[in-house]
Amino acid sequence: MTSTQSILIDTDHGEYCRYHDSLDVVTAYLAFTGAEAGDVVTINLIRMDGYGALAMLTQTVTCAAGQPSATVTFALADAVEQPSYPSPAFAEIPVYRAVAGDYQVQATATGMTGTAASATFAVSVVPVDELRSMWIRGVPLQALDVLGPLQQPQVLTGVRIRRVSEGCERGVHTLAYTTGSPGTLAWDGGAAVAVPATRGQVALVAQDGESYVLCEVAPFLLPAKGATENIIVEGGEFDDDSLRRYVHYATGELESAFYFFLEPRNSDTDPALNATRFGYFIDRAEQPVTYKRPRDFAHWMSFQLQRRRILKVYHLDGWFNQSQAVSIGRDWIVFDEVTGTLELVPDNGAIISWQFYGAAILQFFINYDTIPSFWHFGMASGIPDLTGDYAVLRQAIAKKAASDILSAAGFAYTAGAASRSVSRDGVSDSRTYAGKQGGEALRAQYEEWLKQMIPRLRTRYGGIQMQTV
Repeated sequence: MTSTQSILIDTDHGEYCRYHDSLDVVTAYLAFTGAEAGDVVTINLIRMDGYGALAMLTQTVTCAAGQPSATVTFALADAVEQPSYPSPAFAEIPVYRAVAGDYQVQATATGMTGTAASATFAVSVVPVDELRSMWIRGVPLQALDVLGPLQQPQVLTGVRIRRVSEGCERGVHTLAYTTGSPGTLAWDGGAAVAVPATRGQVALVAQDGESYVLCEVAPFLLPAKGATENIIVEGGEFDDDSLRRYVHYATGELESAFYFFLEPRNSDTDPALNATRFGYFIDRAEQPVTYKRPRDFAHWMSFQLQRRRILKVYHLDGWFNQSQAVSIGRDWIVFDEVTGTLELVPDNGAIISWQFYGAAILQFFINYDTIPSFWHFGMASGIPDLTGDYAVLRQAIAKKAASDILSAAGFAYTAGAASRSVSRDGVSDSRTYAGKQGGEALRAQYEEWLKQMIPRLRTRYGGIQMQTV
């Protein structure tokens, strides 16, 4: 393929999940322009958080002359990084890398300049369809008194409806754009309002004078020609992106409660230095651990890492302030996966390199019980797979997210009101809302389950919490 030729990429869904039977394989459709015989197309699944390509899933296609298209698949369950130790006795647990987040399918080809990419899509721990159907169980996620567009303008690009007045009726309305110097916008046949010279807000009043919309306008994104678009106004509802964010927040809260990651993540005490030094992506920064002198020679040197559920230790170094004093080889490192305890136990022929800078520094090991921020390390930690025995952790994420969503939806449904009375032109309207709207009973059930289960899950999968004194 020459630099003037191209590849278009599309995928079969907007969301995927390893733990969902119909969403666990990403299917990518590639359309070629000007393929030549022997052209090699390399297709990657890309994590957009900075990790980059999931190399274990890389696909290649060798084209025939004039080949118009190709289809490739990526099985998320196959995105597994194998252990680094060659000996089975000391092999770490394989690390699953297709974690929740934003992804793209990207492709490069022989002779083609640049990289082709699909639209960004999500990989979720609990997909939105499952959340709605199984965990929220059909509870309406609409606001009774808060109106909004069912969909933002698609034809009139550059216009976003930020607010719809209470007096606006549910149903179909019109938003019209007329070109000119300046161009104008109008809502439901009302007075035309000039488009601002730069990004800004305009209030558009309907012809009846009883309703309005507040729009944010980016004039440089408006279409070249005037157009009128139908806008459907309904009760405000949680969109899919909002529900995914609730799942993301629930995952973070549970990780804080459990003291371990719910999906495998890389951590390092010195991200800026070691991302380049060791060539791996770092999800989280950690604090160095204090050196504690062993109680006696009958105990192996050990310390507690900040994270539990350790999958792999990339490196371990000891530092006196800004000076590196020791580099521990991988053949010294033994760790307890569940509790995150690391011990130094030498293998046959293991070598440890202590770089002492004079007798004065050696005295720190002899005269002092502790050396602050001594141990610097890099590791992978988390739950390797949220299926089987670990599936209850994914259930906890779903119930926590659903509980938060139902709580917010209950307030939004009635705008937090207990009662309301309106009078106009001699006609009165009185409403009284029930104290518990929507899925309150379901939310209470989830809250009780989480209250009982979080301490149990923390102990079951993270071990008993202990403090070294």
